[in-house]
Amino acid sequence: MHQQLSRNFSILLLIASCFISGILSAQTRCLSHELHLKKMAEDANYHKNFEKENIRNFLSEISATSMIDTTVTIPVVVHVLYNTSKQNVSDEEIQSQIDVLNEDFAAHNASSLDVPTDWINLITDSKIRFKLAQRDPSGNNSNGVIRVSSAISEFQIFDPAIYSTALGGSDAWPRSKYLNIWVCQLEGNALGYANFPGSNASQDGIVINYKAFGRNGNANPPYNLGRTCTHEIGHWLILSHIWGDDNNDCSASDFPITQQAIDDTPNQEGPTFRCKRFPELDNCSTTPPGIMYMNFMDYTDDKCMMFYTPGQIFRMRTTLNGIRDSLKISNGHVLPNLYISDVAIDSVLNPVKITSTMCLDPVVRILNNGTSTITDVSIIYGLQSGLQKTFQWSGTLLPGASTQVTLPTLGVNAGTQVMEFRLIESDDVLVNNYISSGFKVNNASVSNCSGGNLIAYPNPVTSQQGICIKSQNKQSQLSWVSVYNALGQLLSEKRMMINPGDGIPIDLTNYRGGVYFVNVEGDLYSESVRFIYIPSETTTEGPENCN
Repeated sequence: MHQQLSRNFSILLLIASCFISGILSAQTRCLSHELHLKKMAEDANYHKNFEKENIRNFLSEISATSMIDTTVTIPVVVHVLYNTSKQNVSDEEIQSQIDVLNEDFAAHNASSLDVPTDWINLITDSKIRFKLAQRDPSGNNSNGVIRVSSAISEFQIFDPAIYSTALGGSDAWPRSKYLNIWVCQLEGNALGYANFPGSNASQDGIVINYKAFGRNGNANPPYNLGRTCTHEIGHWLILSHIWGDDNNDCSASDFPITQQAIDDTPNQEGPTFRCKRFPELDNCSTTPPGIMYMNFMDYTDDKCMMFYTPGQIFRMRTTLNGIRDSLKISNGHVLPNLYISDVAIDSVLNPVKITSTMCLDPVVRILNNGTSTITDVSIIYGLQSGLQKTFQWSGTLLPGASTQVTLPTLGVNAGTQVMEFRLIESDDVLVNNYISSGFKVNNASVSNCSGGNLIAYPNPVTSQQGICIKSQNKQSQLSWVSVYNALGQLLSEKRMMINPGDGIPIDLTNYRGGVYFVNVEGDLYSESVRFIYIPSETTTEGPENCN
């Protein structure tokens, strides 16, 4: 018996080695299955958990418990292992990843709106949420971020040093209370991997390449929308890849034999790369609707990952009711002591998922985590990497209290967008001064959405010779006047003094038709206005004098 077990381990180790040897030659989205095979070969206790005769008990696959419909908030600690400043991802990139996770697991992600009608009824809120830890294992205040300046410029695949402070990485926080996420430069083209339940406690969590972490920022397209982390947390909650990791065989499933009664994903031959056009067929699903390539557990580009099925959600919730049940009662996300000065953006109330207008009134909730009463807060907001507006809130916000803030109207373009909100505060905790929200605009309105003290006329404009931008502010200001396209790319910029009532001519020579933004920024105020340029064959005379 012992010889047979050793022989099985040797075979599994050889298979795992073959997988790893090919990692550097091509883009590898996920290595969780390869890590699983490696552990099956090297760790007898881990191997025992995943033997067919034991997996039912290991997965605690009994029935839905009373907690199945209760929202669970999982405290997250992010270990940033950096050798260069670029690898040291910012607080905003970290929070943007938390925002993506909460959108995806709540089915509030804008991409879910593109799920084909055949499966649209499967879109479900998992009632799993994530929040950066606010207390450390000793019960002290924390921001949930550990930064380690490491001598290691690139960590090898499955390198144990990642999980060890002594070896240049960072020790895990207790898995009974936290989800550990290590962010670093991984060798070759690997994007990330997860440790399945049953792994050694010191390595429990997920590892993400910094180039695929967060929404935009340092993340590289097409893996720049935070979906690598969504995918790996699925593994961490014991989901398999949607094709079942069966070497392109149609006989296996992404649900174990003990859970096939809840299997609601089509049989699939292998991973799907890049975005596909529905329906996509393969040798396992030869007729429409075909394979579910837009599932979070496939390999499609971030922008084409859309949802988990109810069966997958049931399996993740089963894991939270079983081997990871201690996370349900963890207080790691609860602030133990109020700070002296700390105001946070607690949540975004608008826009969320979808809006039917291009004229938005953004709404956020701000929270006073400090012991001092807050009387004013500066909020800067706008489309990600694009124009921003500033709003000064004033009022009385007592310690521990929150308030809803409606911001001045902002014009946005049709399509999928991300809006960012920042507090301009130098308080005790900076990581919670930022939040983002992904959403889709489904109405190509042409209304003027200046929402401030700038107006654009005529709007829409058909003249190549120009459009007028007029300031209605009551103060003179030395300003930067900048023109951006709908992607947030700077097209022109000039420095000028703007007095009350001044009109600013904008020359549209060589501009293509589309949506543009003009931003006026100075020490006293920053405002933006959107205009639409619709060139015609017979152009009208542009304004010679905007006043």
